[in-house]
Amino acid sequence: MKKIKVDWDFLCHAFEDVSGEADYYLDIRTGEVIMVSDLVMDSEECEKIRDEIDADAEGCYLCVEGQMPWEGYQDMEGFIETVEDESLQENLCAATKGRGAFRRFKDVLLNYPEEQERWFSFHDA
Repeated sequence: MKKIKVDWDFLCHAFEDVSGEADYYLDIRTGEVIMVSDLVMDSEECEKIRDEIDADAEGCYLCVEGQMPWEGYQDMEGFIETVEDESLQENLCAATKGRGAFRRFKDVLLNYPEEQERWFSFHDA
């Protein structure tokens, strides 16, 4: 089995992207994570990449299917239960309500570097 170098940060981003605005693929020959998005690419470029992937008879591209949004909410709720600071716990709870919850949750943690590191460890586990 051949070893390949993968950009793990970008691959994690692909798994966590719940926006629905991009498709991600892993090229198992090179380890490259390919993002296809009409928001950051022109339509011809997107179509060219999608055609190449669709025509791939060797199975070299794996579709990276991200987590469902409710899984991310479960992670945040699980983490909030472990927070000892009641004020922070309340702020994190408030941040998880409504659209944009993931961004607000991370923004709240910016002011708490130790808790932010704990969140990253919790989330990665």
